[in-house]
Amino acid sequence: MSEDKYSGYEKAAILLLSLGEDVASEVMKNFEAKEIRVIGNYLSKTNKIDGESVKSVVKEFCDIARSPEGFIFGGDDYLRSVLTKALGNEKATKVMENLAIASEDKGLEALRWIDPRGIANLIRGEHPQTIALILAHLDPDHAGQVVTLLPDAIRGDVMLRMATIESVAPGVIKEIEEVLNKQLQMGGSVVNKRVGGPDVVASILNYMDRASESAILGNIEQNFPEMAEKIRQMMFVFEDLINVDDRGIQEILKEVSKDDLVLAIKGAGDDMKGKIFKNMSERASQSIKEDMESKGPVRVSEIEKSQQAILKIAKRLEEEGKIVIGGKGGEEVVA
Repeated sequence: MSEDKYSGYEKAAILLLSLGEDVASEVMKNFEAKEIRVIGNYLSKTNKIDGESVKSVVKEFCDIARSPEGFIFGGDDYLRSVLTKALGNEKATKVMENLAIASEDKGLEALRWIDPRGIANLIRGEHPQTIALILAHLDPDHAGQVVTLLPDAIRGDVMLRMATIESVAPGVIKEIEEVLNKQLQMGGSVVNKRVGGPDVVASILNYMDRASESAILGNIEQNFPEMAEKIRQMMFVFEDLINVDDRGIQEILKEVSKDDLVLAIKGAGDDMKGKIFKNMSERASQSIKEDMESKGPVRVSEIEKSQQAILKIAKRLEEEGKIVIGGKGGEEVVA
């Protein structure tokens, strides 16, 4: 068999199938969202792989792995089990839903692999409602980058429309597909799909810079103050970490790089700084303080980037059940 028979992503899928659910789930924890989506597409379509192909792929990528004989079975059940172990039930279900309603590299699904600037150029001439529906299908960080590239005049309108979307009939999705000149395999589904809402807007704004976030919320607040407030309440910002208990803060600190911590704390309030330093050793906290002083002036964008990196870790730990985030941006907690 030629090693070029499969693409890199296909080989990754075959390797995961050969590893078994427990090991595969540990491997997938280290993948980016895009990698999970692409490899997930192959996993969901793969029911069996012949032993020769597995042997070739394992030899290429692993060298030390033993080659299984016969067939390796995968499919949706295997994928769901692996994703659940790797990402938790909620995220796994979302990934499976995306795989179920879209075929690879077609229609709205294809936009997930397109550069934000390319998407912005593609949709900037569309009606704000159409743009809102398209952005609602992207991951929050991806959508946030696209929104920053849209004209200022339509940003607020687009985000407001997205916040007020609750569900969309398959027929509407099909029309958008035609606008994008792509085909989406609907599978005959007649179930409305939830694609928007204030929580979706809040998630997207969390990935945007503070200036853009404020401008968009201000635009929405002018005409719909209640909706703007609802979005704010659902947003999760760095200062919300003050609601995490000491044990949770310690879990977060285990995974945060020193560089990100220094920059993030430099832009934090005194209460937040105190919360973090209280959960560090005296030596570690003193080292961080010295680094903060030696940094000198730092761009706000750099501080926000580091704070977002820490928030990303916090959100993942919450999804894994290792910490609880209460207050704004999270569920209320009862002691």
